[in-house]
Amino acid sequence: MVRSLGLAVVGAVLVLLIQSCAELKPLPSPRSREAACERFFGEMDRLVAEHGVADAGTALIPDFPHLRIDRFLASFVNKDLSHEAYAAWVERLRKLDETARLIEWRNLPSGAATRLQVHTPFGLRVRTAVDVCGHALAERDLKSPARRFRLLEHAKVPDAYSTWERVLGLYPLTRWAIAEGVLRVHRELRRPFLGKHENLSGTERRISYAPPAPETLGAADVARILRQSAANPLGIPEPAEDQLDRLFASFAPIWTVETKSDNDRIGIARIGADGKAYLDVTIPVVYRLASHTRIGRQVLLQLNYLIWFPARPAEGSLDIYAGHFDGFIWRVTLGADGKPLAYDSIHPCGCYYQIFPGEGYRVVQPQDGSEPVLSPTPISRLKPGERLAIRLASRTHFIQDITPERAVPAPATAYDWLDYDELRTLPAPNGRHRSLFDPDGLVRGSERPERFLFWPMGIPSSGAMRQWGTHAIAFLGRRHFDDSRLLEKLLRPIRE
Repeated sequence: MVRSLGLAVVGAVLVLLIQSCAELKPLPSPRSREAACERFFGEMDRLVAEHGVADAGTALIPDFPHLRIDRFLASFVNKDLSHEAYAAWVERLRKLDETARLIEWRNLPSGAATRLQVHTPFGLRVRTAVDVCGHALAERDLKSPARRFRLLEHAKVPDAYSTWERVLGLYPLTRWAIAEGVLRVHRELRRPFLGKHENLSGTERRISYAPPAPETLGAADVARILRQSAANPLGIPEPAEDQLDRLFASFAPIWTVETKSDNDRIGIARIGADGKAYLDVTIPVVYRLASHTRIGRQVLLQLNYLIWFPARPAEGSLDIYAGHFDGFIWRVTLGADGKPLAYDSIHPCGCYYQIFPGEGYRVVQPQDGSEPVLSPTPISRLKPGERLAIRLASRTHFIQDITPERAVPAPATAYDWLDYDELRTLPAPNGRHRSLFDPDGLVRGSERPERFLFWPMGIPSSGAMRQWGTHAIAFLGRRHFDDSRLLEKLLRPIRE
């Protein structure tokens, strides 16, 4: 009893001391707090630019240093958003900025990070200041009709094409020379699906990589997760972390790679002692990323699986497509019924886009004069316990076959999972961190000779590996892998 009374007295004294301190040193007014936060973000942006560690995955919004945007969230720009939906949208923009800022801060040299700490408002640590200032400035936005109007006007994502390159390259004329090359590549990519499978040479063997968890959810369970997780003002399916793990595990493919050398082995991205990125093939890893698409009023969840290879080796001395780093992105778009609506894929350069409609859907070709879309085959509904096995060719890493498998082929190596954001801040041997991507979203050292030939198409450094959010996927016209309406434009129910 005495001890409890003593603790109560101590607590009361602490409350009085805190109140006294607050009276002696009043909290800053909202206006001065906002000004301090803007100065802090401005200094942070200056240091990030000075040291070349800007993250290109999302776009900055002029006059809103605490918010960033991607193509999916840009699709919600609408002056008729309800107050609740607008507040939810602004919070998502704030979270995009917070994630990018903390990545950029982590990638700063230690000296610059120390200098930034001096500029944090109210003596806060950097991480806390990013959070506190982001919320303070977002709160101001929600209270101001004028700032809402300005935000909706400025909330845009620049496309991944260079208009000035197209102008200088006489795009309206040179595009016709490229069009035949596009069709030639499409024929090469379609060939394996016409039954013309190539046999392995004597120097190749097939290595299979299987997901670490064999779970496969039924369509009803998937639909329930999607429905429950979309109960928010914007109707965006956002499963909890454990649910997302189960979804990724359920739709994870088996990778079977025709392997001639280590350049055909799946690996994990690392930073070497020389500061350059490389791929460690002793640890096979699949990087995971959740994204969303919109079809009509529905928002659908997409599961992205990325694998990296050390290189695409040259086939002869004039191979313009060869270079360091190569990879493959496989995306599964889940319908509201829990079944895959479609599958599509690119290489991380944005090249070789292919779409495989799910059961009940067909692909329609664009009618605007843009690049034709390659759709080699539909993919039938999987039976319970089945998962897709994707066979990739040696060297080019093109798709050779896609088949349903009930059992993992033996022998198979289990791959590990990593979040895609790991690539944005990799640990370096000197104790620092750095992104795999440069401020333009390109993987350093992955440039291809093809960039000297295809630059009139307006894709900067075509053929180089790219960060999510910067994938231009067509030479003819303008098309992006993360366009939130991409599948809406390309897919139709068969009954239509």
